Amino acid sequence: MVADTYTSIKDIEAEAEKIIEEAKAEAKKTIDEARAKTKEILSAEVSLDDVSERVGDIIAKAREEAQRKIVEAERRAAKLKKISGDKVETVINDILAHVKGTK
Repeated sequence: MVADTYTSIKDIEAEAEKIIEEAKAEAKKTIDEARAKTKEILSAEVSLDDVSERVGDIIAKAREEAQRKIVEAERRAAKLKKISGDKVETVINDILAHVKGTK
């Protein structure tokens, strides 16, 4: 039972790490897309004032989206870590009960 719980806790922690890594990758992708769009805008023949404004808007939106994705991933990871912490506590209590002979 302890081994099963330990395995499920490790699985939960691995899933949390995977979610965070996916969010970081998605955030990087969003920022990279914004940079590519910025370069596209800069290469187009547009007035410099329009370009500056659009570049700032695109980068700000990309940063907002990246931050939102990171926050969401961290929230999901924290939830998974809490679940694993609760399972650890249950296992510890079971082990203590077994050692004390009350179970």
